[in-house]
Amino acid sequence: MWLRRANDCNNEAGLLQRASNWAMHSSLENLTAVSLQELSACEGVDFATAVLFDRFCKSARHGGFIRQIDGLRKAPPPQKLPDTRVVIVPGALYIERPELGGDGRLVRGVAERFGYETDLIPLASFGAVTTNARLICDWLHKYRRQRMILVSLSKGSADLKLALESPEAGTLFRNAVAWVNVCGPLNGTRMANWIFDSRLRSWCFRAKCFLQRRDFGLITDLRCASDAPLAKAVQLPPAMQMLSLVGFPLRQDMTTQHSRFCHRTLAAWGPNDGTTSLADLVTWPGNIYPVWGADHYFKPETLASELIAALLHYIAETPQAI
Repeated sequence: MWLRRANDCNNEAGLLQRASNWAMHSSLENLTAVSLQELSACEGVDFATAVLFDRFCKSARHGGFIRQIDGLRKAPPPQKLPDTRVVIVPGALYIERPELGGDGRLVRGVAERFGYETDLIPLASFGAVTTNARLICDWLHKYRRQRMILVSLSKGSADLKLALESPEAGTLFRNAVAWVNVCGPLNGTRMANWIFDSRLRSWCFRAKCFLQRRDFGLITDLRCASDAPLAKAVQLPPAMQMLSLVGFPLRQDMTTQHSRFCHRTLAAWGPNDGTTSLADLVTWPGNIYPVWGADHYFKPETLASELIAALLHYIAETPQAI
């Protein structure tokens, strides 16, 4: 076992070095969805993932932020922002499958060690994006006077993105200091498209949702399409900073049969974390921290805890004016 892990580390080091030396697509701005898809087809999805990771780390826009977070990962807890609550926007199936991490228990534990009070917006556990966006707006209307840091997990980030398009967003999010997006498919996921690409698959998933009394609208809303709810760019209020943590896994980092299947399916479009196409990140606003070797479910927990702590430290030191 030790020898296999040592070999994996050696192979990864070689892969990253080769990606660093790769002459084509020398900057993050040169990488597009098309170029990453072509690179994956020619050199393999692992190499395309390594190239994108390298360009993020070297980019003028994200490089400084990445180095700051790296420096804060082992730092002692800072003073928390006064009168501020950390609010979780949970992921799909956070009630039925809490072991997936979508209930935000880990994030709440870290925040409470910093001295923050925490809360969770009670979304529909398998609700459509449009449904949960309305629930977020209703909750924020009730608590809009409360200063908060929003932490959205997986699909919860898509729900929050759509809530930000509400006509009342300027008022509802006025007291949101920051949005921490953890592995959110902000542009949807092509796994939803994969379901609709086959009538049989679509019928089977509809039947499964009907039998389980779940909302098939969740899958419909997560499509990557010009007419889908998530097609628009993220709209941020002026006073809210956005920070994203996204996994950059290799094939060997996918730990379940389901995640390996999703990663392999999405590899036809290039690098992905098993749900989100990583090419989408180039268009996102705010600062992005790419997490080498982490998949969509962000294991191990020690890594996730360390990075959440570093982000809370960063937010406390660089709060936006409200």
